Order: sequence, then C-alpha cells, then structure tokens
Amino acid sequence: MPQLNQATSRKIRLTPVALALLGFSAGVSAQTADTDPAATLPQVTVRSKYEREDLPVRAPGHKAASGARLGILGATSIADAPVHVNAYTRELAEDWSALTLQDVLENDSAVVFTTNKNHLLQNFNLRGLDMSAIDIATNGLYGIAPANQVPVEMFERIEVLRGPNVLLSGMPPASSVAGTVNMVTKRALPQPIADLTMTYASRSYFQAHADVGQRFGAEKRLGLRFNGVYGKGEMGAEDEKQSRRVGALSLDYLGDRARFSLDVYNGVNKIDNGSPGMYSFLGQPPQLTGVGYLLAPPRGDVNMFRGTHGKYDNSGILARAEFDFTENWQGYVAMGGSNSVGQGLMFGTRAIVTRADGTTRGAIYNVDTRSQRRTAEAGVIGKFDTGSVKHRLQLSANILTMKEGTNNNACNYCYTTNLYNPVTPVFPSAPLWTGYETATVASKYDFQSLAVADTMGIAEDKVLLTVGGRHQTVKMPYRNYSESRFSPMVAAVVRPWGDDISLFGNYTEGLEPGQVVGVGYSNSGEALAPKVSKQIELGVKLQAGEMTHTLSAFQIKRPSFISVSEGGRLPALRDDGEQRLQGLEWSAYGNLSTNLSLLGGITHIKSKQRNTGRDTYGVPEWRARIGLEWQTPVQGLKVGGRVIHTGAQWADSGNRLRVPSWNRLDLNASYATKFGNTPVRFNASVENVTGKRYWIGLFGDGFAMAGAPRTFKLAATVSF
Repeated sequence: MPQLNQATSRKIRLTPVALALLGFSAGVSAQTADTDPAATLPQVTVRSKYEREDLPVRAPGHKAASGARLGILGATSIADAPVHVNAYTRELAEDWSALTLQDVLENDSAVVFTTNKNHLLQNFNLRGLDMSAIDIATNGLYGIAPANQVPVEMFERIEVLRGPNVLLSGMPPASSVAGTVNMVTKRALPQPIADLTMTYASRSYFQAHADVGQRFGAEKRLGLRFNGVYGKGEMGAEDEKQSRRVGALSLDYLGDRARFSLDVYNGVNKIDNGSPGMYSFLGQPPQLTGVGYLLAPPRGDVNMFRGTHGKYDNSGILARAEFDFTENWQGYVAMGGSNSVGQGLMFGTRAIVTRADGTTRGAIYNVDTRSQRRTAEAGVIGKFDTGSVKHRLQLSANILTMKEGTNNNACNYCYTTNLYNPVTPVFPSAPLWTGYETATVASKYDFQSLAVADTMGIAEDKVLLTVGGRHQTVKMPYRNYSESRFSPMVAAVVRPWGDDISLFGNYTEGLEPGQVVGVGYSNSGEALAPKVSKQIELGVKLQAGEMTHTLSAFQIKRPSFISVSEGGRLPALRDDGEQRLQGLEWSAYGNLSTNLSLLGGITHIKSKQRNTGRDTYGVPEWRARIGLEWQTPVQGLKVGGRVIHTGAQWADSGNRLRVPSWNRLDLNASYATKFGNTPVRFNASVENVTGKRYWIGLFGDGFAMAGAPRTFKLAATVSF
C-alpha cells in the first residue's frame, strides 16, 4: 500500500475515530457445544464496501475523504496537506447516478466545464486554467486515462488538487498547469462484493453496471475486481443516440514485504444522429461576420448536427510493484500506457450566428484522431530522523511519451442553418489514416524528470515543512526541440493552536513546453524555453465538529507567447505576455448536524491578460456549488440537492461579448432497504429542475455553449 507521511499515519490509521469511520466491529462468540465448551468462532471484521485500508477514510457525510494522494508527497490527510485539495468518494458518484467524471466534478466550485454535457470530449477549466481528459492521472500516473471522457464506474476516489504543481505529479501529456485530477481505481475488498446497478436516464437511455470482487487464498492475499458497463439509448441532443461500453479488471497481491497491482481497461463511446452545438456571435471577420451580440439561448437539447456519428475507443494498462527494504524504506516501480482512437464527429461542433432570427453558418468535421501514451516511474521512499526532526523523503524518476495524429475532412461554415431550428447537414466523408508522422496535425512529446521531496515534521509535527524540486526535460522530436528546467516547491503547514486549525502556504510551479518559432518572425527557428507558471498560495484548514473547511488565497502568473516589435521588418515571438489569476477559494464537507451533511464551495477569481489589460475570457469571476443532504426519519431514506451558480464571463479575448451569470437547482434522493436478505439501494436525481435555458460557458475564443435541459436519472443497485 502507498506509504503515508508520518502525520498522516498518526491521524488516519491509528485513532479510534478513524477506526470508527472504517466501520470496524469485531465479536467473539462462545460455542456451547457439549463436546468442546471452549471452542470460539473466529474474529470477524466488517467494513463498509466503500472503504479500503490503503486509502484515507471517508469523512463524515461520506461525500469526501479525509485525505488524498499528493503525488510525490504520498497519501496525506487534508489537514496536513500544504495545498488546497479535495477527494470525492464513490458514494457521491452513486448519489447522482454519475456516468462520467463531469457528473462528479460539477460538485466542485473550482471547476467549470468547457464542452457540452454528454459531449464525446470532456474539457474543463480548473482554477481558471484549461484542462482536458487526456491530462487526468490514474493512481498518480499520467498517460493511462482515456483521452476523451473518463468513466467513473472503475474508480473509487476522485482527487482534485488545485493549481500548478509540476513537482508533485510531473507534466501531463497535454501539459495543462491547472492542477491535478487523480482517479483512484477500485480494488478487491476483504469481503466479497457483487453489485448490479441498472440506470435509466431521460430520454430513453438504459445502462447495466456489474461490479464484482473477491480476495482469494487462506490469507486473502490475492484480489480481483471487475467492473463491466453497457449502456445505450437516446441521450444528449434530441434524437441523438449514445452508447458506452466499459470493461475494467483490477488484480492485486499483498505480500509480507511486497505488493503488486495490475489495472487493465477498455472503453468505447459512440454517438449517432447528432450533437449539441457551440455558437459564435462575433464570427471570423472579414470572412464571416457574426450578429455582434448574444441571442437568447436555444433549448438545451437542440440537435445542431443530425445525421452525424462518432466513436472513441480507449484502452489502458497500469502495473505497479512496491517493496519494503526495511521498516522505514520502500522502493516502487510502475509502468503502463494507453491507446486512443477517435473517428467521426469528435469536435468542430461549431456555428456562427449571423442574424437576429438565429440564422447560422454551420461547420462540421469528420475526424480521425489517434494517440499513444507510455509512462514509467521508479522511486524510493524513506523515513528517518535527524535529531528531533522527522523526515519523509521520496526520490523518483519518471518518463512519459505521447504521440498524436489527426486528419479531418471539413465542411468549414459551408451551410446555412438556424440556432433554434437547425437543418440536417451533409456529413463529410471519413479521412484516410496515413500514420502518426504524416497526419495533418502531428505531434510527439517526450518528458523525462527526476524529482526529490522532503517533508520534515518539526516540534512534534506542529510544523510540517516540505521542500523539493523536479528537473524536467521536454523534447519534441518532430520539431527538433529539447529544453530542460528545474522547478522548485516550498510548502508548509503550521498548527499553532492544536490539531483543529492548520495554516498552510506554498510556492509551486507549473511547466508547459516551449516551441520552435515558425516563419514570419525575426527569430524564426529559435527554440523558446518552457513556459513556467508560478503560484503563491496561503490558507487555513479548520476542523469544526464533523465539518472540514479549507479557505485559501492564491495568485498564479502564467506566461504566454506574443508578437513583439523589436524595430526590425518582422516582429519577434517572445514569452512577454502574462495571464495573472488572483483568487479566493472556500470548500467544505462533513456533517452540519446528526442528520444534515454539506458538500460545497465558493470560488472567486480575477484573471487578466497583463499585456492587453483585458480580462481572460471563459473565466467567471464567481462560482458556487452548495450541496445538502438530509437523513430523513424514514430509515434508509435520504434526500438532497445542490445549487450551482456561475458568474458572468467574457465570451471572447477582446472583451466585446459577455455571457450572463446563471443558477441551477439539482435534486436527488436515495433509499436503502432489503428484500429479504438482499440489500437494495435506489437512487433518483434531476438536474436543472426548473428546465432553465442558459448559456453555460465557453469553448475557445468566442464560442458559447447552451446548458443541458432538465435531465432525470433513476438507478437501482442490488448487492448479492
């Protein structure tokens, strides 16, 4: 199992409260048989199927966990983490009958999605910076997760760490610096599990999900867990049909001094006969001019692209081995990779609105996009003391390679349709795949890094000081690019008034590849250094009763390449631009009272482009997600809901068009009972209860997306 830091080990694994949250109970019953009056039954340990011994326990309310994995810092309690991080549980996903990562991250105020609900691609904005599904980590490693959207059925936890942090996790494949979203895969539990979940979603989508697992052998050392999903029906836009198929197998072995695990998955998503759209009201002058102002949004299920189809196929594998050299020193090695193929209507669901009556010019693409990612990491973790100072030291070496290729046949704003009453376009023919290097858009990235981090416990762990750094090398073989950068991190947690209040602060960096300057610039051919984003964050964490609060203030400076006149005939491309984000974040989870729990947060961000003085488009200043759940007097019946608020945001980089703020109400309920001796759980949820029409957010410069319509989900889980 992953090594915890010293403070985490004390707080999570040894306290009576932790054991109680694990659902620990044991009993020894006397056997009164005449032949052996001293005979006893063996000790029995009963744990919730939502708990694992190698993960931080669930917090009160069970929507979040009491700790998270922080990359090179290991599994750490929230109170001891020197960063703003939350870990969401599988129970939260089940409460909302979640199908993909988006259904869970909608509970996080730091997250705003930048692709339509139920789109084949899931891109989002975390703490004001963009991230795509390909940049999601799996068990701490990049390059394993699907490239388009992440199914939640194969995962136990979803950990969200906000802000640039190249030391903690390295560089993701698409080089986002928004933060880290880590998915923790399921494992076999001490007790067998066999769950079957049937889900219905409006309009007519049906899904079956089987989750089975068991440990084998006299000492239960070998574990197997399988999750299989098949769903099909109408979902998303009107008359659009979707299907999803997921198979995920997890194997693990627990030895006395060694542990091994293997995760394998395959997932296929398909759409047929349509997709919602993304709309520009400014156009692309002088070629095509938009109406110039925002129109009322269409229904959330308007089908802009009937007659189209798309398919995304992902497969991945991840193996890990851990060895205990001594009681305090451990070594580990992990390796894996993934392949992804997307064909058909993947993206390019764009349209330019040209008249006040909704007249629109549509663009549509038939795409063939493929990617291969390979990764490996090896390291050593040690605990030792120097005088009164306790150390947790980790060293690691990591490699990640990715190559991508995309061909497409385009109908580029070639037909006339209408925002409110679209016509059916002619779908272009499929492009011919010719190979990665000869694709129309081809790229290859090689990342290599060495990292070291030392967390020091001072004054009986009242002060936790973390120092470290990662030396990262970035190569782009297709462009003869190779550059390196050392990225430091300094962070601290201080508890001057006991364990209930933690003050924390950090300086972290994010890293993005530079580029080789192309033609048209005076410095053509120059290899620009990697872009370094810098974050400073200060905050406080408060344990108040059964509630955990995190409040932080941060500033992020992210460079950008801009054209700079230097007195010559041609301008030069330099990294003289800068995006500056300043924000405040509050997040909370736990029990407000015996029967009432809360999960939510509020995020305030001001983001500006320093070279132009304009606000950054697509970054709403205010975001709020407040969810409550009430345990009713009826045994097993819980009801809840959440309020989502997203503030106004600029729709374009020129700050000419502003998308108004919006609010949404979602409700859910669950009922756990038994039919005979068989546990059954029913879940129901409705998103956008009022059926509101609204512009939910932005994709790219100037393209607004309509919010999804009222959506119902019903699910029943039978535990055999």
